[in-house]
Amino acid sequence: MIRSMTGFGIAESDTEKFICKVELKSLNGKFFELNIRMPRNWQHKELDVRNELNKSIERGSATLSINLQYKNAEDKALPINHDVAAFYLAELEKISSSKNISTKDLFTSIFDFPNIVSSKENENSENDWNQILLTVKNAFVDFDSFRKKEGEMLCVELENICLSIEDKLNQIQKFENKRIESIKQRITKEIEQTYNSMIDKNRFEQELIYYIEKLDISEERVRLKQHCDFFIETLNKPSSGKKLNFIAQEIGREINTIGSKSYDANMQRLVVEMKDELEKMKEQINNVL
Repeated sequence: MIRSMTGFGIAESDTEKFICKVELKSLNGKFFELNIRMPRNWQHKELDVRNELNKSIERGSATLSINLQYKNAEDKALPINHDVAAFYLAELEKISSSKNISTKDLFTSIFDFPNIVSSKENENSENDWNQILLTVKNAFVDFDSFRKKEGEMLCVELENICLSIEDKLNQIQKFENKRIESIKQRITKEIEQTYNSMIDKNRFEQELIYYIEKLDISEERVRLKQHCDFFIETLNKPSSGKKLNFIAQEIGREINTIGSKSYDANMQRLVVEMKDELEKMKEQINNVL
C-alpha cells in the first residue's frame, strides 16, 4: 500500500536525568532532505540519527527536533574550563601591566572568549544516548503510522480518479461510431456537390477509408484502459510514487491523442473532463512516497 510523504510523529520518554521529547515531521519533495535540531552536547551523534532515518523515510523534506529537559541543575549548566579561563586572565594581566591599561577596558566578560565553556560530550553516557535514540525510533513509528493513514486516503482518492477516467473513456465509445459515420457523410456530400463529375468513385472510396482509419481511436482506448488498470494495480505496492507519476504521463499521452482525433463536440467535452481528472491525479501523486 502506498504511503504519504506528509507525516507527523511525536514521542516522549522520562528518565532519572532528563525528559526527552522528539518530533518528526515531513512534507513532499523529490529527494530526501533531513533537517535535525538537537542539543549542542549531543550534536556529535547527528550522523547516527541520519543513518537511522535514511533507511526509513526514503523521500521528502523532513525535520527532526530533539528536546531534552534536564532535571538537575548540574546537568542543565555547561561546565567552565578553569584552565582556559586562568590562561586568558593571566594574559590579560600581562597586557594590562605592560600597556598600563585597566583590565576592565580589555574585556567585559570572561565568557566572551572562546572555549571558556566546555562541551559535555565526554560526560554523556551511552545509556543516555540509547534512550534518546529509542525515543527517536518511537517518534518514527508514530510518524510512519500517520503516513500510512494518509496513504490509505490517497489510495482511495487516486483509485476513484482513475475509475472516473475509465468511465469517461467508456462514454466516449458511445459517440465514436456515430462520429465516423457523420464525418463520412459530410465529406461525401461536400465532394459530390463540388466535384461530382470529376472524381473517381473507387479512388475516392479508398481515400475516404484511409482518412477515416486515421481517426480511429480503438488502439488508444485499449492502451488507456491498460494504463488505468496498471495504475490501480501499482497503488497496492509500497514506495510507488515515481512509478505512478510515469504511468500518469502515459495516461496523459493517450488522452491527448484521443482529443486530437475526436472531431466531435461530445467526445472533446469528455476529453477535457479526463484531462481535468488527470491534473487532480498528478497533484495527489506529488504526495505519494
